[in-house]
Amino acid sequence: MTVEDTRAPERIAPPRPPLPVDDTGGERRRRAGRIIGPTATYVVCVIAALVAIGPFLWMLSSSFKEPGDVISLTPHLLPNPFTLDNYAYLINNGVLPFIRFLGNSAYITVLVIIGRLMVCALGAYGFARLQFRGRDAAFGLLLASLMIPDMLMVLPLYSAYVKAGLIDTHFPLIIPPIVANTFGTFLLRQFFMTIPKEYDEAALVDGASHFRIFVSIILPLSKPALATLAVLTFVNVWNDFFGPLVYLSDVNKFTVPVGLAFFQTQDSTQYGPLMAGATLAIIPTVLVFVFAQKYFTRGISMTGIK
Repeated sequence: MTVEDTRAPERIAPPRPPLPVDDTGGERRRRAGRIIGPTATYVVCVIAALVAIGPFLWMLSSSFKEPGDVISLTPHLLPNPFTLDNYAYLINNGVLPFIRFLGNSAYITVLVIIGRLMVCALGAYGFARLQFRGRDAAFGLLLASLMIPDMLMVLPLYSAYVKAGLIDTHFPLIIPPIVANTFGTFLLRQFFMTIPKEYDEAALVDGASHFRIFVSIILPLSKPALATLAVLTFVNVWNDFFGPLVYLSDVNKFTVPVGLAFFQTQDSTQYGPLMAGATLAIIPTVLVFVFAQKYFTRGISMTGIK
């Protein structure tokens, strides 16, 4: 046994407990960050909302003002005095009763929404649920049509409508938006692809046809996507100014956007009736979005590329 072996083993001192650290300042900063961050977000959102809604509040207020107060050098938000003369002039004494413009826009918009939902849903079902030769190539060709500018088709369509005797009718404003809507077909097709195909297989085993599957299974499960397409179609058709301006010449057939142009001429602008008409024109859009908001937001969030 050597000398090294007879030495007592060295004693290892136990580790000392860490000294307490005063982290009060760091905790306060973290708490302040958790409060300041969301508060700043809400403040920015409120400011952005006020900026966005400001023109609409000014339009609504101006519709109840006297004509001279609308363009006053000292503008004020609240009408003083408050008057309904602009709405009375708009409905009773305008270039044409504004109610007729609203009726024409509503008639065209409702027909386009119903027709577009039917045509796009059927097309989307075929591209999403049926298997046939050349399906993907046909869908790619359909998407390629989105690259064609709308303005490029105005002259050929106008010439065709002239030869068919359809100018100065509502036909060019109803049928083409129904049958030529690639985006609607694409939107519904992407949503249909998220529905499990096991539903189709189970229905086929039970003897259901594809039309029965489409009506009883696919459409009830696709309410968010259908509502999204309906809202987008409503906004697009209701606010369309170019189409009625090109294809219509009879004042009795004009829609709301073209009717509002009557109050703005080269020499002067009737700001009071114009603001009243714009207020009446925006009410249906607001109502549609309010009642369809739940389905609209779900449709946007659930529709994706599969």
